[in-house]
Amino acid sequence: MTRSIDMAPGSPAPLDIDLQEVTLEFPGPRGGVLTVFTDLSLTAAPGSFNILLGPSGCGKSTLLNVIDGLTAPTRAERVQVLGRDVVVGRQPERRIGYVFQSARLLPWKTLRQNAEFGLEGLGLQPRVRWPELIDKYFGLAGLSDFLDYYPHQVSGGMQQRAAIVRAWVNEPRILLMDEPFSHLDEISAGELRRGLVDLWTQDDERRTIVFVTHDIGEAALLGERIVMMTPRPSSICYVRDVDLPWPRHSHDDAVIDIERELRQAFAERASVEV
Repeated sequence: MTRSIDMAPGSPAPLDIDLQEVTLEFPGPRGGVLTVFTDLSLTAAPGSFNILLGPSGCGKSTLLNVIDGLTAPTRAERVQVLGRDVVVGRQPERRIGYVFQSARLLPWKTLRQNAEFGLEGLGLQPRVRWPELIDKYFGLAGLSDFLDYYPHQVSGGMQQRAAIVRAWVNEPRILLMDEPFSHLDEISAGELRRGLVDLWTQDDERRTIVFVTHDIGEAALLGERIVMMTPRPSSICYVRDVDLPWPRHSHDDAVIDIERELRQAFAERASVEV
């Protein structure tokens, strides 16, 4: 049965992301078909912070690739981003930034040069604005003093922060984040979660964020809306709107209650004990 999930209820049209009845299948290595998800419908409103929460291998990252036009669905009623049809191999200006699990900074370039590389690659911002954008977002991220350092000269957490800024300097309308803190220690990850929320809330115009995680605590700390996915073949089994202010803390009773609720939902609706 098709299930449509509005990731930000009561949102005005047009939607930033509008996926309807998306099915993705891959041919199996010995014949047959590997089904990632079937008839999945998902929408996201402008300026919303959305969490895709699910076990490893359920298709969360693949869903980001469908949104970004990197993977074509097998069939779909509609795949639109910022009001335009997403077509693999044809990349119109869609103002999308992508942050991966690892920083993926070019080691032979400074943090400033990595940001410039991102600006040049997308070509969304005129070159005359580059210094302004770099100063603004590196400042908000607390990296102003490290602009001319190379990646190996800063910590892993700072590298990941620089990777987020590299995406942010383009001022994308949508930011896709694929488990960006999963490889960090909890202290560094907590620091970066707070930094991300600061960037998002302090910016002149809030970006639409779709953040992938399998960490229930992280979902409770960050999300405005949490969308839970089952193991593959994946479906959406539970949605939780979170009306809590930031910053949130893992020891807050309300956050603990949300974590408990999500663990119960995984067990009852996805048959996953966590």
